[in-house]
Amino acid sequence: MTQIKEQAQIELQNALTTTFLANLVFLSEYDKDLYHRVDELSRMIENGTYEEKYHLEFIMEDGDFDIYDVVNEKYLYNRKPKKKNEELIKKATFDTKNSIFQMEPYFTIDDKVEVDFKKRFELEKLNDLNNLTLRDVQEYTNFTKDYLKRRDEKRFKKIDKFIFLGTLLGRHIPKIAEKIDASSYLVLERNLEIFRLSLFTVDYTILAKKGAIFSIMDNIEEEKKIYTFLDVYKIDNYFLKLSITNINISQYIDTILNLLLTLNPTAYDYNRRLYIHTNRTTRRIKEGYKFLDFKKIKDNSNFFENRPILYIAAGPSLDDNLEWVKKNQNKFFIVCIGRALKKLVDNEIRVDVVATLDEQEFLADTQFDDETMSKLGKNTLLFAGSITNENVLNKFDKKNIFIFEVFYCLHKGNSAYGGFSIGEIALHLFLEFKPKEIFILGLDLALNQKTGATHSSGNTFGTGQINLDEVQDRSNFNMRSSLVKVKGNFTKEVYTTPIFYGSIKMLEDIVRRKDKSIKIYNLSKNGAKFKGVIAKKIEQLDLKKYKDINDLKIEDYLNSNSFTSLNEYSKDVIKKEIKYINTKLEKELKSLEELENILYNEFLKEIEKIIIELSNNNFLNVRQIITLYCELYFSYLSYYFNDKNIKAERNKVNKIKSIFVNQIRNLLDDYIECLKRVV
Repeated sequence: MTQIKEQAQIELQNALTTTFLANLVFLSEYDKDLYHRVDELSRMIENGTYEEKYHLEFIMEDGDFDIYDVVNEKYLYNRKPKKKNEELIKKATFDTKNSIFQMEPYFTIDDKVEVDFKKRFELEKLNDLNNLTLRDVQEYTNFTKDYLKRRDEKRFKKIDKFIFLGTLLGRHIPKIAEKIDASSYLVLERNLEIFRLSLFTVDYTILAKKGAIFSIMDNIEEEKKIYTFLDVYKIDNYFLKLSITNINISQYIDTILNLLLTLNPTAYDYNRRLYIHTNRTTRRIKEGYKFLDFKKIKDNSNFFENRPILYIAAGPSLDDNLEWVKKNQNKFFIVCIGRALKKLVDNEIRVDVVATLDEQEFLADTQFDDETMSKLGKNTLLFAGSITNENVLNKFDKKNIFIFEVFYCLHKGNSAYGGFSIGEIALHLFLEFKPKEIFILGLDLALNQKTGATHSSGNTFGTGQINLDEVQDRSNFNMRSSLVKVKGNFTKEVYTTPIFYGSIKMLEDIVRRKDKSIKIYNLSKNGAKFKGVIAKKIEQLDLKKYKDINDLKIEDYLNSNSFTSLNEYSKDVIKKEIKYINTKLEKELKSLEELENILYNEFLKEIEKIIIELSNNNFLNVRQIITLYCELYFSYLSYYFNDKNIKAERNKVNKIKSIFVNQIRNLLDDYIECLKRVV
């Protein structure tokens, strides 16, 4: 009997080793970084430099493997691994349970909207622009209104994206993958040692056949990998099915929700891209405004070589440092965003450049009100995004206005800038000038940690105050009011919001790509920590090494590095784009229009062909407009048609096809009208 038992143990050990080695071979080809980290851990265990905290044990009475936690002296499966695995497999169902569901509120609004479509090129208010989109939305929802009413009863035909939150030994993973047969998988595990044990007990190649991303104790790379998973085929992000093995998953959920918001097609939707961005940019070019030429600026970037920049935003920390700024203002070239302008001029602080981006008309009366403008120095320059409202531009002398292109540059060879807010965009602009040093103050991208205020005092319009003690409901994740924690500039962690979180990620990406010689210092005591930015307390600064800046003239430099009309090459590109839309793209729409009696998936494949066709051509702006349109509507439509009980599918698809073609044609006609102004 003893001999039989020993033989069984040998066979079991051999099977475990075979599985482990097969997984290593797979990882060595599929995810080399993860392979090297697992291999290194194995070597450390073998040579005794790493003491294992977890042991793999076979529970005879249960007939399956468990993990023994040496430190806490407990079994992670509670000695009932088979039961735990069966529960996990059972929970993987084709319904809405154990999932993250994200659908735009647009699709739930029944009230008919009122918007003067004839005046679409003159719309100023954001609400009117939103109503343009809602007007389009309701063409789709008029006959699909039941899409959410029976959500709890819904049974999906398929699940496209599946996420494993924690692996444990992964014994449930192949069976879930076989059951669900998702298009792609994301595997998240914050303990490398536990994941290594799972390599002995499960064959991970089954996931790779469909497409899988592993994020195993990645720390820095975790967010990037989650983003990659979400960024691929974004229309499937409406529904993410989860399998949860551990209790410590709130951080995962918050990260996923935050990143979903950064990918949201309504953050700056297709109508705003057309009727604000393209419409206003072409108008500003036609009107002869000066546009900053960043190619020239980058080639002639010695202006700030010996002039440190103090960049001021309107975060809560600004209140604590106003006196210091006032006292030392002559040591810096001072740049601020529009929201901080009033506070600075009210405190007799010189502003060399004020930057603005927001397209809304009310800014002329809130950030650039007459009283503030009367106190502003005559030499203060305005850096305005090409989407900036005309009412704001009219507050400044035209010679003091310099426009920077946003999202997409019509002037070929130039750079265009985008982000969640002017906060990170303005920093990006001045990094292009390659100064030696930039000091940032008030760019907290975090809340007042005592009051929950979003901005410094005195900011009224658009300023919020969030209850820091309120229990967070993750079923209602809001860009501006939900609370998330991030690392603080000088503290372990600070509260922020999802929209600030998006700006943090954008800023860190900007900093990552900056010229390595530029030093950026974050002076905000209670702000968020930014990777690549040096945290510096104001009292630690030695300002004696900086000379006073008196009567700094930057206008001539900027004038020589700007343009007032498009060059001939840029005009030729636009003419080619117009021709392409009128011929090739119109042909694709006609082919789609002629299709009859098709199912939704067939229709979706035809749309994908159009997107691929756009991607194969270098007309980025029109591609982005149509892509944003598709990401909004096809997330909704994919959810609607992904229903085992859907009825009259072919008839509904035919109606949708007609709406799609008509709306896209209208967008393209208006897009061409904008382009014709500048050629």
